[in-house]
Amino acid sequence: MIRKFKHQKFTVKNPEKGDRSKFTDANALGFGWRPGGKRFSVEIDSCEIDGAGGSEGLKLSFCHDIVVKNSTILGGYEDCVDIVRGSNISFENCKFISQGSAQHITIKAGVKNVSFKKCKFINPFRSVINGACIDLGNWADYDDVDRPKTRSISIDNCSMENIRFKALYRRLYAESPEVNSSQGFGIKVPNLFVRIFWKMQRKGWLGERRRFPESWLKVYDIEK
Repeated sequence: MIRKFKHQKFTVKNPEKGDRSKFTDANALGFGWRPGGKRFSVEIDSCEIDGAGGSEGLKLSFCHDIVVKNSTILGGYEDCVDIVRGSNISFENCKFISQGSAQHITIKAGVKNVSFKKCKFINPFRSVINGACIDLGNWADYDDVDRPKTRSISIDNCSMENIRFKALYRRLYAESPEVNSSQGFGIKVPNLFVRIFWKMQRKGWLGERRRFPESWLKVYDIEK
């Protein structure tokens, strides 16, 4: 089954008012799949997705075979696009516009095979200390068990606008992306720091966090 969206505008239906908790997960457009459910693919063409008042514009949870092209995605408090688990996702000729967002794109929890072609990252992410246009392999609550790294990410002919600190990507628990003819530089967080960060998250030493049931944490063959 293919879900197609063209020339549409999406906004956050129930904007967060004053509550910027990362656990609310409000977004303008979101898709999710779980093993055992009916598989689907998504094609988004020439759409505007505005995450103002929410966590992100576009949320993809365990999704596969997603194509986004010729579209503008405006960020929420966290990101323009948040990808958690999943594979085979492509963005082409898209604009990602930060609205004081932490990052433009977050890809984590073992996501694989994601491509960016002829895309533009616009406006700075919120903090140069803890941000980048594309954040690869940051902590997700699925990481209470050992998972594959985020991997097979490619960035081709991408550019930036109105961004002074030109961190194109930041790599944590991930393989380095393949970058061709794109603006910016990469930040590679040392593996030792990542291991310490993971341990502290799993122990709950870094503040409030969610705990998922064991059934949610299973690593399926499709993720390997």
